[in-house]
Amino acid sequence: MSLTPHRLLTALRFAGLLGGLVALIALTGPFTYSQLGLPFPDTVAHALLFYGLGALMLGSLPRSRTSDLAAALVGLGIASEIAQSLVGREMSLHDFAGDLAGATLVFLPVYVGRFRELVRTHPHITFAELSRMNRRQGELNKASRQPLTDP
Repeated sequence: MSLTPHRLLTALRFAGLLGGLVALIALTGPFTYSQLGLPFPDTVAHALLFYGLGALMLGSLPRSRTSDLAAALVGLGIASEIAQSLVGREMSLHDFAGDLAGATLVFLPVYVGRFRELVRTHPHITFAELSRMNRRQGELNKASRQPLTDP
């Protein structure tokens, strides 16, 4: 059996589901962080967890928009804090800050790469013009499209 992109994608999706299950148990289980015996603070554990989940999301969902994945990961952070409060654990702004830090660390390089690409390919076009050029915006944007010139 040879390795193909499809098989690797399938493995990443399985790892993502497994990682999500582990995260669900870790975030809402009937134990405290101190019982896990990890050598770093809880906020760092949240950042590492959300970095890993974000990396799995980027790898296993190649057709999804990065901004949608980032929003889903932030939503998962909010939901995890709410779920923790519902199961009798402490809801913490510090934990959510760790979630945001992990999500930022995984998605920031993608946005920096896209910015570098825009600088190389369209250095003199405004962001409003780039938005009008976006094919994913569909019918709403067709009326506002005008021929663009790159000085």
